[in-house]
Amino acid sequence: MTFGNWGLFAVALTSLGVGFFVYAKNRAGLMNQTWLHLSLATSLWALATGFMILSPSMGWGFVWARTAQAIFGLIPVLFLRFTLALLNGHGKRPGVLAWNERAAGLMVLLSLTPLMIRDLQTEPPFRFYGVAGPFYGFFALWFAGLFLYAIGLLLKEYRTQVGYKRNQLLYVVLASLIGLASFLSMMPLAVGIPMAPVGQGLLVFYALIGYAIVRWRLMDVSIVVKNTLIYTSLYSILVGLFVVVVVFLGQLLFYGPQSLDKRVLWMCVVALSIVTGLVRPLDTWLTRLTDRLLFQRKYEWQKTLKEASKGMSKVTSVERLLQLMAHFIGMRVRVTHVAILHRAGDHYTLKVTRGRAKLPFPLQMDRDNPLVAWLEEKKEPLSADEVEHWLKSDTLFPDNRLVLRRTLAQIQAEMVRLKAELCVPAFSKDRMMGFLVLGEKLSGKVYTQEDVDLLSTLANEGAIALENAQLYEQLFHRMHQIEDLYQREHRLFIHTAIALAAAVDARDPYTHGHTERCTSYAMAVADEMGPNPEIAAIPRFKEMLNIAALLHDIGKIGVSDEILRKKGKLTPTETRKMQEHPIIGAIILQPIKGMEEVAKAVKAHQERFDGKGYPDRLRGSEVPVMARIIAVTDTFDAMTTDRPYRRRLSDEAALREISACSGTQFDPSVVAAFFRAYQKGLISNRPVDVSELLGREAVGH
Repeated sequence: MTFGNWGLFAVALTSLGVGFFVYAKNRAGLMNQTWLHLSLATSLWALATGFMILSPSMGWGFVWARTAQAIFGLIPVLFLRFTLALLNGHGKRPGVLAWNERAAGLMVLLSLTPLMIRDLQTEPPFRFYGVAGPFYGFFALWFAGLFLYAIGLLLKEYRTQVGYKRNQLLYVVLASLIGLASFLSMMPLAVGIPMAPVGQGLLVFYALIGYAIVRWRLMDVSIVVKNTLIYTSLYSILVGLFVVVVVFLGQLLFYGPQSLDKRVLWMCVVALSIVTGLVRPLDTWLTRLTDRLLFQRKYEWQKTLKEASKGMSKVTSVERLLQLMAHFIGMRVRVTHVAILHRAGDHYTLKVTRGRAKLPFPLQMDRDNPLVAWLEEKKEPLSADEVEHWLKSDTLFPDNRLVLRRTLAQIQAEMVRLKAELCVPAFSKDRMMGFLVLGEKLSGKVYTQEDVDLLSTLANEGAIALENAQLYEQLFHRMHQIEDLYQREHRLFIHTAIALAAAVDARDPYTHGHTERCTSYAMAVADEMGPNPEIAAIPRFKEMLNIAALLHDIGKIGVSDEILRKKGKLTPTETRKMQEHPIIGAIILQPIKGMEEVAKAVKAHQERFDGKGYPDRLRGSEVPVMARIIAVTDTFDAMTTDRPYRRRLSDEAALREISACSGTQFDPSVVAAFFRAYQKGLISNRPVDVSELLGREAVGH
């Protein structure tokens, strides 16, 4: 047999091994299933091709040639299916796949006729090799085209990926190109081109795929593969060396140096291969089988505990947690009933009961109850069989036999009342949080020590989770109390702010209602501004804006009535006094905790967007966004209301003035939002009810 023939059989075995190995790691995975199908087809094709080349007669040669060609027709469409599964849905072409599956079926049928393989030829070093029929050229084009199409999908996805997924695709693409070259090399000889096929090149394909599995977690089997490879390699090397040493030393000692030859070495290699391929997997399989047969119950309980612990750790409601515990126990243990009594102060209350013989509600047991006191003191599960055994024993606790017997009788009576076959306390930090009550098993079997130990573990883990759930509920309740307190204090503060603003307005009859209107306008503008990084950066922005708009003129408390009510033009000195009111307002608000943003807005509400305002000549985004909003609404209300020194302007005139000052006095984005609010009818010179402001504030909060 030549290297080429040997290579094809090696490809068949490798393909079969890798295919089933990947499939065994995840039988439900679509990617693993499609890989198995591709591997099986490749393995069968390599075997059939090898047998064709080595056929003893022309008849058998035809059988294997057409069998190999039929299987060959399935490989490209199976490769496409694997590619689509690998891409996890990216680049799916259901239509392309469906049409090519039909084409593959046609190619399989044609492969069984002379239209695909019309004859056999003898081409050294092969005994037989197929001769192409009239449709073979179409097959070759379809084969190469479909392969290249699938590789194109892989390359397209490769360009969009990063990290290990990108490396996975890289090795799949490289391996696919080598595989395509190996497959295509099998075709020229069939059409008379004297080119030696290199189908054994598929070994490189599988080497690259294997490396991608080990190194880059291809098909999600890498961790298992790494551990298996390391263990198997070390195991095989040690056993192989042992075999070599024993065989060679045996021959050397008993038969002399002349008996040593290469055949012994080959025997050692064969033994090493058997150890690698069979002994370790067989050992693992037998271990698992033994564990399943002898310790199945233990594994089921461990699974139950794991599932229960995982579920309980995520539950933050005491009621739901107790329901979950009862559900797990009732489902896994299968008893007549299961109940949980939960501690509340100095007594234990029935919270949940399940099963055919449920306990009646309500049910409460004090801590001085004999059964409860026993569980709290002993901190161990208690079974009805144990109590009965102790009562029947005359030698148990001889010093306090009468007292103990009376206590045990009371405990037994309580367990009968609870229809309890087993009671399991649940402790957390030496405090019993409750206890489980379990009735008889539906199977009629008794509770084993393993049952008791595992139920005790489950109960204690549940107690920890229960304590955490109680703390969470207490914290949640406390948070609600704090929130309610905050709401009450906040509404009181808002009422106080409105009263202060009204007091400022009352000093000047011409500005009566100005604060309420300005606040209403400001909230409408804020609603129209939409997503904004500056707004998002301020916690409770609308709440703060509401307060800032209400109190923006609070600093006028420090301005004399003569200046506030003066009908003529202010003197420079009076103007400077009037321009101090933003600073006074900020000074008033600054000491109040949580009002820092409000104080900044009050101080800056007379700043201009172009930097020509006062008191700090802030420019652009240096002006707080709340102050920029208040500046527009404050100006609009001032222009559309009567003042001592002038009559009010119409809305249209005021809007023209605001538009003209956009980008100089006002922020253009705020002006745009103001105009949108006005067009929706949200800006109008009308009285505003205080309750409306409070309602808007509550919504904003």
